Amino acid sequence: MKNIQIMKTTKTSLTPEEVKRIARLARLPLSQEEIERFTPQLSEVLNYFNKLNEVDTSSVKPTYQSISDENRFQEQKLEADTLSTEEVLKNAKEKKDGYVLTEQVIK
Repeated sequence: MKNIQIMKTTKTSLTPEEVKRIARLARLPLSQEEIERFTPQLSEVLNYFNKLNEVDTSSVKPTYQSISDENRFQEQKLEADTLSTEEVLKNAKEKKDGYVLTEQVIK
């Protein structure tokens, strides 16, 4: 695993006015009590993202796709007792262009 360096983090505090503005942009009606409760919580979230932004990732190879393109589905195995298309059509009352005709199922 690569050695990842974390640099000094600066603390960021949101003001209640900034929280009101964010809530307005998100079209979230917040009471004064909610604004007071969310201000320190959102500041903590912002500080966490600031920490992530300061991680030195210069030695980490970019990831463009996290899973491989290989087929992960199980191969379908047909049982030996299946009928061929010709056998199915031979027993059908009505058929057209290789398909069995039925009465309308969905109205």
